[in-house]
Amino acid sequence: MVTLAESCLRNAATTGKSGAEAAFHLSQLLLASDRNREAAVVCEKALQSAPYHARLWCALGAAQRRLAEMDSARASYERAVALDQKYAQAWNNLGEWWLVKGEIPTALTSFERALTSEPRLVQALNNRVAALYELGKFKDAEAAARNAIDIHPDEAALHVNLGNVLLHTGKARLAVKAFQKALDCDPACPAAHMGLSTLLGESHRLAETLEYIKHEIAVKGESAQRFASLALAQQAKGDWAATEVTCEKILEMQPSNVSALVTLASCLSTRSDHAGAIRLYEKALTENPDMPGIYSSIAFGATYLPNVSTDEVFAYHREWARRFETGDKPTFTHERGEQSERPLRIGYVSGDFGTHPVGFLLRDVVRNHDRDQFRIYCYSMMRNNGDHITAAIRENADVWIDALFLSDDELADQIHADGIDILVDLSGHTAYNRLPVFVRKPAPVQATWIGYFHSTGLDNIDYFITDPFTTPAGSKQRFSEAPVYLPHSRFCYAPPDYAPDVAQSPVLTQGRITFGSFNRADKLVQPVIEAWARILIAVPGSRLLLKASVFENQKVCDELHHRFFACGVDKERVELRGPSLHQAMLEQYGEIDIALDPFPFNGGMTTLEALWMGVPLVTLAGDSVVSRQSASALSNIGLTELIFNDLDSYIQGAIALAHDTARLTKLRSGLRQRMANSPLCQPEQFAQDLETLYRRMWQAWCKGEKLGAEVVPGQPVQLKTVLHVGCNRADRRSLPKMFQSRWREIRLDIDPEVMPDIVASMLDMSPIDSASVDALYSSHNIEHLHPHEVEIALKEFRRVLKPDGVLVLTCPDLQSVCALVAEDKLEEPAYIAPVGPIAPIDILYGFRVAMANGNLFMAHKTGFTAKSLRRALQESGFKTTEVHRGRSYDLWALAYPGDTPASQIEEHKTACFPKA
Repeated sequence: MVTLAESCLRNAATTGKSGAEAAFHLSQLLLASDRNREAAVVCEKALQSAPYHARLWCALGAAQRRLAEMDSARASYERAVALDQKYAQAWNNLGEWWLVKGEIPTALTSFERALTSEPRLVQALNNRVAALYELGKFKDAEAAARNAIDIHPDEAALHVNLGNVLLHTGKARLAVKAFQKALDCDPACPAAHMGLSTLLGESHRLAETLEYIKHEIAVKGESAQRFASLALAQQAKGDWAATEVTCEKILEMQPSNVSALVTLASCLSTRSDHAGAIRLYEKALTENPDMPGIYSSIAFGATYLPNVSTDEVFAYHREWARRFETGDKPTFTHERGEQSERPLRIGYVSGDFGTHPVGFLLRDVVRNHDRDQFRIYCYSMMRNNGDHITAAIRENADVWIDALFLSDDELADQIHADGIDILVDLSGHTAYNRLPVFVRKPAPVQATWIGYFHSTGLDNIDYFITDPFTTPAGSKQRFSEAPVYLPHSRFCYAPPDYAPDVAQSPVLTQGRITFGSFNRADKLVQPVIEAWARILIAVPGSRLLLKASVFENQKVCDELHHRFFACGVDKERVELRGPSLHQAMLEQYGEIDIALDPFPFNGGMTTLEALWMGVPLVTLAGDSVVSRQSASALSNIGLTELIFNDLDSYIQGAIALAHDTARLTKLRSGLRQRMANSPLCQPEQFAQDLETLYRRMWQAWCKGEKLGAEVVPGQPVQLKTVLHVGCNRADRRSLPKMFQSRWREIRLDIDPEVMPDIVASMLDMSPIDSASVDALYSSHNIEHLHPHEVEIALKEFRRVLKPDGVLVLTCPDLQSVCALVAEDKLEEPAYIAPVGPIAPIDILYGFRVAMANGNLFMAHKTGFTAKSLRRALQESGFKTTEVHRGRSYDLWALAYPGDTPASQIEEHKTACFPKA
C-alpha cells in the first residue's frame, strides 16, 4: 500500500538538487520498510542526474548491503566519503562493512573518522565498542561503552553493548545490571531480553535466544563477541559439546578472550576435569585480574580435586580474600549496645531460595523461626520467583528484597540501612554469591551456612556454622571463620510433599544388584570411576545407574562410558539418565538398591533424598566439610556402619552390602522412619537450635567477644499439638498457617489408605485422651454427618480439647449457596477448586465427580448457616465462638471450651481465617 508520504516523494524525485533530496528521503522510507531492491533502484536512478550526492551513495550502499551485494556496497560507501570527507554516517557504514569482513583495525579507523565529524553519532559510538572488543582491547571497550552511555543515557542499544562487554569479560553481575538498564530504556529490547535469559539460564527463552544469536551471526557476520554470546546460550541450554566447539572458535580468534576461557572451563568441570578448568580460569584472571567471580570459580573447583590437601584447598580460598578483601572499600561501623536480649534481625543472602538444595533446606527453618524474637530478611538474587519453594520462603519472611539488580555497594548500603544484626551467607563461592558485600561488613555479625561446603576464606565473615559430625573434634579442617556448632546437623531436611512411597528393594524382582548415584557429574573424578568399577566387577551381574542433567548430552555420555570401559566395565552395565522433574527423579530411586557416594565431594541434598527414598548409602569420609556431609547424615540416623574411612574399606563395604540381601531389605524398610525420627527432620527443634546459636553470637558481640568452637545446644522445643480430623493425604500446607510451624500435627482419618496416625471417626475418637490436644482442625467434615450426629461429633471435639484449646472448623455456607440457587444457578460453576469446577449442587449434596467414581462417603447429609453453626457449637459445650463467611461459599469457625480473651481470638482469626 502506497502511503501519501511515499507518493509525494516519488512525485518530487525528479531531476535537480531538490529531486535528489526527495529521492534520498524516499530511499530511507523504503529501507525502513525493508523494500531494499526498490530503494536501490530509486538511488541508482537519482544518481544518474546527481552523481555528486553523497547521501544517495550512502543510501545505495545500505540497500546493496542488505541485498548481500557486498562489493557494490563497499564501493558506494567509499564514493560517499570521497564526495564528503566529513560524512559521519557513511564512515560508520563503511566501518560496519569492514567489521563484517573481519578487518577490525580498518573498521575501527572508520568509526573514529565518523566520530571525529559527529562525536554523538550513536551507531558509531556503539560500533567502536564492538571493534575494540574484537581487537581484544577489553578495558578500552568497556570505557568506550560507558562513555557512549554518558552521551546517550537513554539508548537501550548502548546499554546492551556495555552488557555484552561486561558479560564477556567475566563481569556477569554488572552485565545483568546493564541489560536491566537497557530494558528500563526500552522494555521490548530483544537483545537485552536475550542477554538476561542467557545469564540467568531462563529455559523458557533459551531456544529463542539461540535463534536470535544465530540470526545475528548470519546477518552481521562472525565475530568473537557474537560467538561468545552463542557459547553462553549453548551452555545455559546444556549443550556442552556445542559450547566447547564454539569456545574453541573464539579462542582461535582471540586466545585471551575471558568469556571463552571461563565458559570452556565450565565445560571441563562438567566432565570432572577440574584441574584443566582451574588452569583456564587462571588464564582468564591474567587478562582480568580484578574479577572475584572468576576466582570464586577457582576456589570452588578446588573442592572437587581428589589429590589435593586440606591446606592447599584452603589456600585457594584465602587467596580470594588476599585479592578482594583488602581493597579500598570502606567497611561499616557498628555501635555496641546493651540490648543483648532484644529481638534480632536476621538477613539471609542467596541466589538459591527456589527449587535448589538451599531452598529445600531453608524452607522449614524460615517457617519455624520464632517471630517474637527474630525478624527475617531475605535478600534474593533470583529473577524468577514462581516456584513453590520460593513462595513458601517468601511467605514466611518478614521482608523480601529482590537484590539481583543491586550492585554490591547498593546491597551493602541496603543491608546496613535495614539494621540487620546477623547477616548469613547462603552461597559461599557458588554462582550469584555476594561475598563482596560481606567484605564491607554491613552487619555487625556475619556467618556462612548451608550454601557452601568450605570456609569462604574471608576474615570479615565471623562464623562458619557446622556440626560435630561434619567437623569433628581434632579435625584437620581449616577456617578463616570461627567454626560454631549446631548440636546435630547443619542441614534440616524437609521432604517434598510429592515424594513417593519407598519401593521394595529392586534386587528382589530383578535378581541383580543395582548401584546408583544421582549426584552431579562434576563429582565423578577419576578415583571415583575406578572405585565404582572395582565394586561392579566384584558383584557379578550388578549394574550402575547414574543420573545427572548433563547426561542428556551424548558426547558427555560417550566419554563417561569410555572412562568406565578403560577400568574394565562394559557400557551395558552403566546406565546414564538425563534430567527429569523432581518427583520423577525421586521415583527412580525405586530402581536402586545401594547408593554410592562420590568423593572427595560427597552428596548433600542428594544423600538426604536417597535416604528418604529408602536407599542405603555407603560413603567414604574424608577430612573436609564437603567430604563429611554424608557421614553427618548417616551419623544422625544411627547408620555409622555405612561410613568408611579409607578407600579399600569403602569398596569392600559396598560389596558386602550387595551380597547381603536380607540386610538390604531390612535397611530399606526402616530408613524413612529413621530419617523422620532423627534430628534431620525436626524443623521446629532445628530452628530453635539455630536461634540459640544466633543469640549466643549476638551476646558475644555485645560483649566485644567472639564465640569459641563449642556446641551450642538449644532447649528442647515444647510443641503444641493440633489434631487434624479428616486429614486425607499428608500435606502440612493443608493446615491453616497458624499450625504450620511450632505445632505437632496428629492426623486422624476414617480411611486407613491415607495413612493417618490414628484411624477413627468423628463420632468415636476414643483413641484420643480427653483434654489432651491444644487445637483441633476439621475442614469440610461435619456436612458428611446426619443432622442428629453433628452434636455427637462436636462433643467429641470438645472432649479431646484442653480447657484453653481451640477448635478451627470449616463447612459449606448454605445461606450464600442458596442465594445462587434462587438465581437458578444450581449447576453453574460457583468457583474453581483444585479438583475442578464446583457448582451449588456439589456444595449442597456432595462433589458429584467423586461420588460418580464410587466415593459415596463424599455425600453431604446436613448443612449450616452462620447462625445455625454458632448455635450447634454452643449447644455442644463451646463457650466462646466466632463464625465468619469465607470466600468460596464456606464458613470458618473458631470455638473455645472456656472464656477466651478478645486479643487471642483476633490473633487466631488472623492466623486461620482466609483473607478477604
